[in-house]
Amino acid sequence: MLAIVMCVCAAPVAAETSAHGLYMLHCSGCHGRDGAGSKAGRVPPFSGIVGHFAGEQEGRRYLVLVPGVASSGLSDADTARVLNYVIGEWGDGVARPGYSMAEVGAIRQSRVDDIVALRRRIVDGLAQRGVRVSY
Repeated sequence: MLAIVMCVCAAPVAAETSAHGLYMLHCSGCHGRDGAGSKAGRVPPFSGIVGHFAGEQEGRRYLVLVPGVASSGLSDADTARVLNYVIGEWGDGVARPGYSMAEVGAIRQSRVDDIVALRRRIVDGLAQRGVRVSY
């Protein structure tokens, strides 16, 4: 009986610490459960964007430093797990290397003065190579 109670009590904690659970807690409020974003809130969808960004050095930097991620309070390891989850779910099948805890930590040591300008540079660079991303 005690084992059943322990399993039932542990289940919600395990769900909240999975990459999907962390996404639901920290990202879905803006990006939605389905990663579709919000035009009204000017939150871009993940599909059609995140896979391309994850393949660019500056895009990888952007994904770590974007305000919602930077202020999430997640550890470097959990941030890497959530970003890898997002890329796996909405990366449109584009094979990209996963984030590591060390990569996230190193990126977090850098600064970006204008995140919007950084995103614009990434989108422009992709467009020059024929890759169009929404918003």
